Amino acid sequence: MIVRRLEEHDETAAFDCGDIPLNDFLKRHAWVNQEKISIGVTYVAVDELASRHIFGYFTLAAASAPYSTFPAKYVRGLPRYDLPLLLLARLAVDKSHAGRGIGQALVSEVFRIGLQVAEVVGCRGIITDAYRDRVGWYGKYGFQPIGEASEKIPQRMFLDLRTLRKTAL
Repeated sequence: MIVRRLEEHDETAAFDCGDIPLNDFLKRHAWVNQEKISIGVTYVAVDELASRHIFGYFTLAAASAPYSTFPAKYVRGLPRYDLPLLLLARLAVDKSHAGRGIGQALVSEVFRIGLQVAEVVGCRGIITDAYRDRVGWYGKYGFQPIGEASEKIPQRMFLDLRTLRKTAL
């Protein structure tokens, strides 16, 4: 398996992660957002030999959040500006490939890219809006809940890239 940028002719129609909005995003919006309007880049996990069939995907975009969003331990010593962040906007694995470590491989690639972004342009962390039932899954990779949450909106989660750098050494 390899993880690479989405390509125009990738076979998205058969992708089914069990979540209609995540399926629809990949099938209808990912390519347009990436190539036409430049608001996010989608990466896909594919078989190295039959590289058009998608096992899973994630989408990244630039983001920022107000200094006041974060607990003091994350912003101590920083100027009171909006923090530059990398948004993990979508992440999904096809149901037929669930339980095979693809989600972990995708998160590892997000982390690699996050560290590169921080090195090249500056970025304090990675944020995502996790479905309530996925908070524990993201938590095992070091994401911490921030901000208020309710049953109707996803939980905003944050991973400080300083933490990621320490574990990568």
